Amino acid sequence: MRKRRRNPSEPGVMLSPLIDCVFLLLIFFLVTSMIKRFERQIPVTLSDDTSAITTDPMEDSSFVGVDRHGGIYRPTGKTSWGAATFALTTSPNDWLNQVIRTRGEQLPITVVVERGTPFQKVITVQDKLELIGFNNIRFRLRDYALSDTGSAQRLD
Repeated sequence: MRKRRRNPSEPGVMLSPLIDCVFLLLIFFLVTSMIKRFERQIPVTLSDDTSAITTDPMEDSSFVGVDRHGGIYRPTGKTSWGAATFALTTSPNDWLNQVIRTRGEQLPITVVVERGTPFQKVITVQDKLELIGFNNIRFRLRDYALSDTGSAQRLD
C-alpha cells in the first residue's frame, strides 16, 4: 500500500500557538485589572497654597483648623507676628452652629489644613461644614501643627 503524502500547499492554522496567545492575553488583562484596583487607593496630597489666587486671608473670613488626625480646631487669636493660633474644640458641631448663627452662611469660612493631612479627613470636614450650612468654603495649607504657634518666619 502506498502512503498518501500531504499536499504542502494546503493552508492550515496551527492551534497550539493560537491557544498560547489567548492565554497570555487573558493573563495580561487579569493582571492589569488587579492593578487598577490598587490605583484607586493612591493617597492624594494637598496642593501648596502658592497655587492660590491670593495668599492674603480675607478679614471677613472665619477660620477652622484641621489636623492630621481629623481633629477640628477653633481660632483663639493671633501671635505678635500675625500667625493664627488654634485650640482643639471638644464639641465642633456646637461651635460651628454658633459661628453660622453669628456670622451667617454666606460669609466665607477658611479651613486651615496641616501639611500631610490625609485628603479624606479634609473632605470629611468639608462635608460637615456643608451639612451645617456653610456655602463659601476656602482652604489654606499650613506647614506646621495647628497646636504650634510657629516661629516669626512662619505666617499663615
